[in-house]
Formats: sequence, C-alpha cells, structure tokens
Amino acid sequence: MINESKINTMEKLTQADVKLQHFFNGMLEMAEKTSKSGEDSILLAGAMMSAARVIYYDCLGPDQGQHLMDNNTVGFIELLKPTIH
Repeated sequence: MINESKINTMEKLTQADVKLQHFFNGMLEMAEKTSKSGEDSILLAGAMMSAARVIYYDCLGPDQGQHLMDNNTVGFIELLKPTIH
C-alpha cells in the first residue's frame, strides 16, 4: 500500500522542481540579456551567489544558511576557478 504522506511529499517536490526550473531559466535569460561580456556574466553570477546567501540566511537562519551555501558553492567554485584570471 502506498503511503499517502509520501505522495504528498512527492507532489510538493515536483512543484518545487517546477518553480526552481522557472526561476533558474529566468535568471539565465536575465544574464543573457544584460551581460555584455564574460566578465559581466561572472560578476552577475557572483552577485547572484551573494543574493542567495542573504536569502538563505534570512529564511533559514545562519547555521542552516551557511550549511546550504557550503554544500552548494563548493562545486561551483571548483568549476569557476579555471576561468578566473
């Protein structure tokens, strides 16, 4: 028998995934329209990461916000390092 709470959780995750994809696409579209160079794109990405930190801390508190930033930015920083001059 399927647990009803699991179904509700899956529906919520699906809705969150749809929202996340929408926001992500919107941010990439904004970057494409406003960035005039690779440097602009990198600076915009840094500004987005800073905004994410503020939002995480405001909504989750300092401990959970930092944990989320630590886990989400390590891979991005490793990806970005070769492009920093």
